[in-house]
Amino acid sequence: MILHKLTSSPYKDLTIQHCLQRLGDNDGVLLTQDAVYAVMHQDISHLLSQLSGKVFMLKEDAEARGVLVNEYIQTIDYESFVELTLKFNQVVSW
Repeated sequence: MILHKLTSSPYKDLTIQHCLQRLGDNDGVLLTQDAVYAVMHQDISHLLSQLSGKVFMLKEDAEARGVLVNEYIQTIDYESFVELTLKFNQVVSW
């Protein structure tokens, strides 16, 4: 079980797409910093919606960027972020 922590905007590079291609069945995705813009990107948002229960977004980063929350993404705070890193066997930062 790997938690893939994403930080870069989907409008900047293809990091998010590359990550999503490598997800395992038990992996999770955490959108932080500019990666929260992924929920506004039509193609990536569609891919994320198919990962029900496995996608998380840092609340503070979403609020700072004016990104609205979608029903398929769990919004978490910093305390939950720490708990999430302990839940997964490994954390990979992209």
